[in-house]
Amino acid sequence: MIKSACLFFTISLLFLASCKAPPAKDKILNTIPDPKTLGETYVSNPDHILSTATVSILNNELSKLDQAGTAHIDVVFVQSIGDNVPKDIAHELFRKWKIGRKDTNNGLLILVVKDQKRIEFETGYGLEGMLPDMICKRIQEDLMIPHAKNNDFDSAIISGVDAVMARLKDEDQPELAPSDSTVAVAVVPTTTPEVGLAVADSASAYVENQRPFTQNLQASSPSKNGPGLIALLAFIPILIFYIGIAAALGSSLNGYRFKNKWLNPVSYFLVLVPSALVIWISFMDPLPGFWFILRNLVIFYLFLLIYINLHFFILSSILKSSLKNLSRHEQYLKWQETHASMEHAVLKIFPYPFLKSYWKTYKERLYQLRNAPLDCEKCGKPMVCLDDEQEDQFLSKGQLTEERIDSIDYDVWECTSCKEHLILDYKNIKSTARECPECHFITLKFDKRKVIKSATTYSEGYGYTYSICANCKFKDSVKFEIAKISISSDDSSSSSFSSSSSSSSSSSSSSSSSTSSGGSSGGGGAGSSW
Repeated sequence: MIKSACLFFTISLLFLASCKAPPAKDKILNTIPDPKTLGETYVSNPDHILSTATVSILNNELSKLDQAGTAHIDVVFVQSIGDNVPKDIAHELFRKWKIGRKDTNNGLLILVVKDQKRIEFETGYGLEGMLPDMICKRIQEDLMIPHAKNNDFDSAIISGVDAVMARLKDEDQPELAPSDSTVAVAVVPTTTPEVGLAVADSASAYVENQRPFTQNLQASSPSKNGPGLIALLAFIPILIFYIGIAAALGSSLNGYRFKNKWLNPVSYFLVLVPSALVIWISFMDPLPGFWFILRNLVIFYLFLLIYINLHFFILSSILKSSLKNLSRHEQYLKWQETHASMEHAVLKIFPYPFLKSYWKTYKERLYQLRNAPLDCEKCGKPMVCLDDEQEDQFLSKGQLTEERIDSIDYDVWECTSCKEHLILDYKNIKSTARECPECHFITLKFDKRKVIKSATTYSEGYGYTYSICANCKFKDSVKFEIAKISISSDDSSSSSFSSSSSSSSSSSSSSSSSTSSGGSSGGGGAGSSW
């Protein structure tokens, strides 16, 4: 009985003790003052570790940054948080104070715990692109910790805040110049002359060290002044569009040599080489948003322009030497085959500096090859080209049909001496007519496309494409298949829409109850120890 009573008494005491003692974390969070409750300031310095001059400088500069809408930065410097983890305290303080604007989530909390020798950066969602974890870590290790190891906490905080501001403002050097810091220290009273000198010296030391830090950061981090998530997402459709253009150009430039377009090496070259070049340049010399997209567009365009100029320059040299022993008619057909498909691209998209004059020369060459006087192969006398009405009597029914549907144009030459006739064909590259398997003239044309069975969610459909010969009336049909209808994408879209709607409403209800700025953090940032 006595043992039971003692046990009950002990358990009761433990229960009462646990009820009366608040959790250590909550106590710490309540003892650290929110800077916004201190007259709209940005520094929480409850243990007075930072000098008055440093606090004044930071509040002044961070206020300008906040008023400009760039970022809301709170600095917290405390002696101790007990056995709590600094990262947890930083995250909880960020959530409690709701640092940053609700619409942009542009908040940043810098927490320094002296007894644990720890620095923590907690970034809002909106700053994670500009201040990724790696950058936060470099700022802490390269600029803040060297001063903290010497117990020069004023310099540590000023250096860290200046580096953050310089990055957010996209500048090479921070706005806190040594002279500004010195003036600020002279105006704002300090606790001791030594502290004021320390702040001025620390600012000067920071500016001297800032340039190598910036250079190291640019060399090691492709995120420095990087394009940001929005620019990267905007560039994806541009890249896809370029791939389509490059593949089409490759097919036009060299497609006549490959029946299967997937085997055309020029298309792969035009897609892969500039894409790799863009990735490499973006990694070595990153640019922000608009300039990132503009530079890549210029690279893509110039690459295609230079390649096409070189292509035709080399091609013309090859054709001149390889075709010189062929007849004019054969030369004409070869020049046309290698050039005609690129006419629109050359004249509309890539006219300068070489191609416009080149294309004029090309057209003049075709005219000369087709229209210059011919000598009769039989007697050697001059021949004349008959007009359209005169030549019809020398053309067959199939040839006349080809001329009528504009698939082939015929020239008929007649010798003035022996009356020998020469018939030359010139194919219309733009015509969609095909060779008829029955009469073998280029007179088979598309007639109609008919669906026999529509596709459903359970089975595929099919139909036929019908063609008819304008000469012999032969009919051809080619079967095509229709893919089965899929409904999974609609279902997932609908469910994802409802899910996003509910999450939106819950977010608004939680932020509407906030009396602070409304910023939020997902735990981004970094921590370092000294």
